[in-house]
Amino acid sequence: MRTIAVDHLAEWWSLAACQHADPDLFFPVSGTGPDRAQLVGAKAVCARCPVRSDCLRYALAAGPVQGVWGGTSEEERRLLRQREAKARVRAARRPAATTPVRPRAASRRGCLEPAAADS
Repeated sequence: MRTIAVDHLAEWWSLAACQHADPDLFFPVSGTGPDRAQLVGAKAVCARCPVRSDCLRYALAAGPVQGVWGGTSEEERRLLRQREAKARVRAARRPAATTPVRPRAASRRGCLEPAAADS
């Protein structure tokens, strides 16, 4: 888990659209039934928020946090973290890019000789 600078947090948080909304809106009990409307309402606030991406980055870095952050539910952030982890595993499995090997120098006779070694 990464640490987020408190100064940066205060900087973007003060600009968040949710500062002027009912905090309970962002903590639905579930994403189904009557709570579904609450989840949709919270996401609507996030959709017009100027710091939505900062908020989402915070929520992803902080680990499991409850409620709607950056326009995503707890389940959506869990899925995002899983996708990111799988992408890192795939990237680690890819062979590293290799430096092209220089061909050996040709001698006057047309035969290949090993490149001169540094003395």
